[in-house]
Amino acid sequence: MRFVSALLLLISLLLYRYYQNSYSSNMSNKEGLPIVVVGGGLAGLCATIEAATLDPSLNVILVDKEANIGGNSAKATSGINAMTEAGDSLDAFEKDTLESGGGLSNTDLVHKLVYESEEALAWLKLQDPTLDLSLVSQCGGHSHPRTHRCPPQDGRPVPVGFRTITALKNRIKQLENVKIWTNTRVTHIHPEGKRIHVVKEGEPLDLAISAIILTSGGFAGQTQELQQPEGTKTLLSEYAPQLVNTATTNGPWANGDGVRLGVAIGAETKDLDQIQVHPTGFVDPNNPNSGSKFLAPEALRAYGAVMLNAEGHRFGNELARRDVLTKSIFDTNSRGKGHLPSDYASAYLVMTDTMIEQFGKATASFYAKKGLFVQCHGLEELAKYLQVDLAHLKDEFTRYDMHVVERKNDTSINTVPDSFGKTVFPNPITYDGMYWVAIITPCVHYTMGGLAINTKAAVLSSKTHAPIPGLYAAGEVTSGVHGHNRLAGNSLLECVVYGRTAGRSSQEYARNLRT
Repeated sequence: MRFVSALLLLISLLLYRYYQNSYSSNMSNKEGLPIVVVGGGLAGLCATIEAATLDPSLNVILVDKEANIGGNSAKATSGINAMTEAGDSLDAFEKDTLESGGGLSNTDLVHKLVYESEEALAWLKLQDPTLDLSLVSQCGGHSHPRTHRCPPQDGRPVPVGFRTITALKNRIKQLENVKIWTNTRVTHIHPEGKRIHVVKEGEPLDLAISAIILTSGGFAGQTQELQQPEGTKTLLSEYAPQLVNTATTNGPWANGDGVRLGVAIGAETKDLDQIQVHPTGFVDPNNPNSGSKFLAPEALRAYGAVMLNAEGHRFGNELARRDVLTKSIFDTNSRGKGHLPSDYASAYLVMTDTMIEQFGKATASFYAKKGLFVQCHGLEELAKYLQVDLAHLKDEFTRYDMHVVERKNDTSINTVPDSFGKTVFPNPITYDGMYWVAIITPCVHYTMGGLAINTKAAVLSSKTHAPIPGLYAAGEVTSGVHGHNRLAGNSLLECVVYGRTAGRSSQEYARNLRT
């Protein structure tokens, strides 16, 4: 009997503790103010998932001004960086990133980016075990292969950005404490008063919050002088007027809203004049003057694509940093010759069928169906299409292939560059089979500058340089990681590393408000 009484008492105590915890959890959820994440690209999704999963009693609201979430992250094609290949090292990765930044990068932010890269890749796969990022290529400015993307599936291309965004969107659907508000624009934030003003589907709303995370991207999507539809001056025209009316790879939603929101409440900014012009945007022969271009992925050049001017000559290192190769295209001055447009700088990008197979024929065929690739059978047909002398083209390709053969026969000379500084020659270019030819042009691609943050993703005050309480940011809306020039694959990586960090920091801040 004593045993039964003791057992009943234990059960009663356990039930009491259960209901007490349940009540406390419900009260915390009821009384705790939500975290608001502004921007539904990769950084925003990572921040949302991290904050929501660390504390299931905490409500997170993800807002996006567009009808669908994904942003520019869904358009990413190069991949995400992580050190996984033999011969690579964290020190080499960090060195490449800092050198690319040209002395403008924040070393602490870069160190964190690099040293959390493997964890970031593993975290993505944890959210969706079917997410395959097994293809690894060496992109421009990298000393080793470390840019991960998705292999084709069932003969179809799997764009790395779209696939990653899809994986995280599906993960968010599993989280009961997350709300997604689309067609919702943030008009003002008051971090000190813990309030945020939004216009949700046309209706104004004043919302009490605990913390704010800005993940709304950069301002490379509107290269006109005036912002549409507001008619105010664009940030790009203010900080890089020389790029006004240049084509862009961005969607029009990338207009710097988050930067403006931060500046309005005294946030510090850095490097707003540092705009990345990507060397290879596809030129659509049917609409060559379109202001929006498909990005010709850097991975194309990672598998050996060569770039030729109007005379059929190479003019630079195809695997140089983006800023260096862009300058080479402008310097070669091939405007209006052959098939090249007359009113802006452009060049030819040439690949063999072997390179295309290694890159992913399914993806390349998608570009070809859109008219962005022309196919030529053999050197003679290629020379005819390029409108160059066949003998001169053969001579150019022979000189290139000498470096391929030398490195194949003697690996000790891998670091000896050709006349353009190129040291990596993945495939020969002389070929009896099919050539794939595209016309490319430099395009506004990425804004390296933005809101200043620390390694906890806290936004800093322009007056005190200290964190603004309750305000965090991640992704292209921020500054400090990329400096003068961003390496391919570091954008998605930054979104995951600092998006997760912003989620953790905001969750901790919100929790402290409730205690």
